[in-house]
Amino acid sequence: MRARAAIGGLGLAAALLLAPEPALARTLFEEGELTLELRSAFKGSLLLAIPYATDPVFFPDSPGGAGLFRLRFDLTANLTEYFTASVAYEHRVRSSSGGSIGTGLLPSTAAVPFRLTAGDWVLIQDGTSYVHQHELDRAYVSLHFDFMELTVGRQAIGLGRGLMFSAVDVFAPFSPTEVDREWRRGIDAVHLELRIPQISELSADVIAAFGAVEGDELTSWSLIGRVRAILGDVDASVLLGRRAEDNIVGAVISANLGDAEVHAELAMFGTNGQGIDGGFLGTDAVVAKGVIGGSYVIDIGSGLHVAAEYHYSGFGVDNIGDDPSILYDPAFQLRFARGDSQLLGRHAIAASVSYSLQDDLSGAIAYIQSPVDGSGTAGATFTWNQSDNVTILLNVFVPWGTPPESGVPTSEWGSSPLTIFLQARLYD
Repeated sequence: MRARAAIGGLGLAAALLLAPEPALARTLFEEGELTLELRSAFKGSLLLAIPYATDPVFFPDSPGGAGLFRLRFDLTANLTEYFTASVAYEHRVRSSSGGSIGTGLLPSTAAVPFRLTAGDWVLIQDGTSYVHQHELDRAYVSLHFDFMELTVGRQAIGLGRGLMFSAVDVFAPFSPTEVDREWRRGIDAVHLELRIPQISELSADVIAAFGAVEGDELTSWSLIGRVRAILGDVDASVLLGRRAEDNIVGAVISANLGDAEVHAELAMFGTNGQGIDGGFLGTDAVVAKGVIGGSYVIDIGSGLHVAAEYHYSGFGVDNIGDDPSILYDPAFQLRFARGDSQLLGRHAIAASVSYSLQDDLSGAIAYIQSPVDGSGTAGATFTWNQSDNVTILLNVFVPWGTPPESGVPTSEWGSSPLTIFLQARLYD
């Protein structure tokens, strides 16, 4: 999953492709089949934001800056050949001069909607400019057999094949402009995968996820079934079920065509009509999402990775400049925060190019643009793998578009500042 998702995404996922895998787990205890392994990581990130226009709402400080520090521990116990338990715990410190500086670039600190209990606690907070919190991001047990795998508890669940976007990734998806994508935030779920050992090309999944408990009642629940088949160079799956208040039916396909890879996703959501700017065929009761794209490695030097993708989301706004009022609708804001739409707009085109400059130094250039209002953002990323345990990442974003007016956006990307992002990753 990580290798597929690492080719595109405004140079961000390309940076992940070029970064090393986290250091091997440190074995704390081993006796017979019982092993206890620990992975730890520290990340320090600095961000400088330089707006093109003065706006007291979007840019109260000009220029602005933000810092994010993450300390994470992943502890895994292999109790037997068939039974595994794992927890992940992390501290996060975030400080910003502009309150919302870094939104969409740094990992989200908002509550994950698909959890029985939040599992994160604020230790120190000073308005929106400083927050120190810690979180239990993983806590699950897993059974492994030839014919099935059952995972119960707080876990990461990713669906789909998209490089930058996804139509079927309905649980805690990444933002396409999010720099630090190493850990998808965990949700509280039961995930059952069924396999036929003699037919490895066919499998089925059942995923049940749960929202918060208020009083004695669940605020939401989700149940999705998926059937996946691999036929030669074609990997296809269909999904059917319910995600929170929405019903969903979807299909995903990816294939190798010679030296190229192509993929497509389509999902239809039966909704309650709340927070929808415009649904499928003019009805808010049905919303469509789709992704189509591909990637190719050009045989130049170490290999030039190119990727392109088109994304459509009926949950997004058709034209922000024409009528931005939907952005202030609480129902729309709730859907956007949940990841129903990975961008504010309805349409997006994106492309990226990445290349290994040296054995330990890589670069990528990419962009995302709205074909509706012409606004967009381009990014350049450089990744230096200093060792297996140290990685330095530098990213520069250059957006364009009509700037905001009195706190009201007039284009999708015109309210974004030029940003410079620097991150050091230390693994043990």
